[in-house]
Amino acid sequence: MKEGILTLDLAVIEIANALWKKVVRNGMGLEEVQKIMKAIVEAKFIPLEPFEGYLIDALRIAVDHKVTVYDALFTAFALKRGLEFVTVDEEQAEVAKALGVKIVLV
Repeated sequence: MKEGILTLDLAVIEIANALWKKVVRNGMGLEEVQKIMKAIVEAKFIPLEPFEGYLIDALRIAVDHKVTVYDALFTAFALKRGLEFVTVDEEQAEVAKALGVKIVLV
Protein backbone atom coordinates (compact mmCIF):
# COMPACT_ATOMS: atom_id res chain seq x y z
CA MET A 1 0.00 0.00 0.00
CA LYS A 2 1.27 3.48 -0.78
CA GLU A 3 2.12 5.84 2.02
CA GLY A 4 -0.75 7.88 3.40
CA ILE A 5 -3.65 7.85 5.78
CA LEU A 6 -6.49 5.38 5.80
CA THR A 7 -9.00 4.80 8.57
CA LEU A 8 -12.39 3.35 9.34
CA ASP A 9 -15.58 5.30 8.72
CA LEU A 10 -16.13 4.95 12.47
CA ALA A 11 -13.40 7.59 12.94
CA VAL A 12 -15.80 10.29 11.76
CA ILE A 13 -18.22 9.31 14.51
CA GLU A 14 -15.38 9.34 17.04
CA ILE A 15 -14.51 12.88 15.96
CA ALA A 16 -18.15 13.94 16.25
CA ASN A 17 -18.31 12.45 19.75
CA ALA A 18 -15.17 14.33 20.84
CA LEU A 19 -16.65 17.57 19.51
CA TRP A 20 -19.96 16.81 21.27
CA LYS A 21 -18.01 16.66 24.54
CA LYS A 22 -16.59 20.10 23.77
CA VAL A 23 -20.09 21.48 23.28
CA VAL A 24 -21.62 19.97 26.42
CA ARG A 25 -18.64 21.12 28.49
CA ASN A 26 -19.06 24.64 27.07
CA GLY A 27 -15.73 24.55 25.26
CA MET A 28 -17.23 25.18 21.83
CA GLY A 29 -20.49 26.30 20.32
CA LEU A 30 -22.78 23.92 18.46
CA GLU A 31 -22.65 25.96 15.26
CA GLU A 32 -18.85 25.87 15.23
CA VAL A 33 -18.85 22.11 15.75
CA GLN A 34 -21.43 21.61 13.01
CA LYS A 35 -19.24 23.61 10.60
CA ILE A 36 -16.22 21.46 11.47
CA MET A 37 -18.13 18.22 10.96
CA LYS A 38 -19.62 19.45 7.69
CA ALA A 39 -16.12 20.30 6.44
CA ILE A 40 -14.80 16.87 7.44
CA VAL A 41 -17.67 15.01 5.81
CA GLU A 42 -17.62 17.07 2.60
CA ALA A 43 -13.83 17.25 2.19
CA LYS A 44 -13.27 13.48 2.16
CA PHE A 45 -9.56 14.17 2.61
CA ILE A 46 -8.97 10.89 4.43
CA PRO A 47 -10.00 7.65 2.71
CA LEU A 48 -12.57 5.85 4.86
CA GLU A 49 -13.19 2.13 4.91
CA PRO A 50 -16.45 0.59 6.20
CA PHE A 51 -16.04 -0.95 9.64
CA GLU A 52 -18.36 -3.92 9.00
CA GLY A 53 -15.65 -6.06 7.41
CA TYR A 54 -13.65 -5.97 10.64
CA LEU A 55 -16.42 -6.44 13.20
CA ILE A 56 -16.07 -10.21 13.75
CA ASP A 57 -12.30 -9.94 14.33
CA ALA A 58 -12.87 -6.91 16.54
CA LEU A 59 -15.30 -8.81 18.76
CA ARG A 60 -12.69 -11.52 19.31
CA ILE A 61 -10.01 -8.94 20.10
CA ALA A 62 -12.34 -7.05 22.46
CA VAL A 63 -13.24 -10.18 24.41
CA ASP A 64 -9.72 -11.61 24.49
CA HIS A 65 -8.10 -8.34 25.58
CA LYS A 66 -10.97 -6.78 27.55
CA VAL A 67 -11.13 -3.59 25.48
CA THR A 68 -14.07 -1.88 23.83
CA VAL A 69 -15.29 -3.06 20.46
CA TYR A 70 -14.74 0.51 19.23
CA ASP A 71 -11.01 0.32 20.02
CA ALA A 72 -10.76 -3.27 18.83
CA LEU A 73 -12.18 -2.29 15.43
CA PHE A 74 -9.21 -0.06 14.70
CA THR A 75 -6.83 -2.76 15.89
CA ALA A 76 -8.54 -5.41 13.71
CA PHE A 77 -8.39 -3.02 10.75
CA ALA A 78 -4.65 -2.38 11.14
CA LEU A 79 -3.96 -6.06 11.72
CA LYS A 80 -5.96 -7.34 8.76
CA ARG A 81 -4.66 -4.69 6.36
CA GLY A 82 -1.05 -4.82 7.60
CA LEU A 83 -1.10 -1.13 8.44
CA GLU A 84 0.93 0.93 10.85
CA PHE A 85 -1.40 2.06 13.64
CA VAL A 86 -1.24 5.62 14.99
CA THR A 87 -3.02 6.19 18.29
CA VAL A 88 -2.93 8.31 21.44
CA ASP A 89 -4.47 5.53 23.53
CA GLU A 90 -1.81 3.59 25.44
CA GLU A 91 -4.06 0.61 26.21
CA GLN A 92 -5.15 0.39 22.59
CA ALA A 93 -1.50 0.54 21.51
CA GLU A 94 -0.49 -2.24 23.92
CA VAL A 95 -3.20 -4.58 22.61
CA ALA A 96 -2.37 -3.86 18.98
CA LYS A 97 1.34 -4.31 19.62
CA ALA A 98 0.69 -7.63 21.36
CA LEU A 99 -1.11 -8.76 18.21
CA GLY A 100 1.85 -7.81 16.01
CA VAL A 101 0.69 -4.43 14.73
CA LYS A 102 3.36 -1.75 14.25
CA ILE A 103 2.43 1.12 16.57
CA VAL A 104 3.05 4.84 16.58
CA LEU A 105 1.98 6.21 19.97
CA VAL A 106 1.58 9.99 19.89
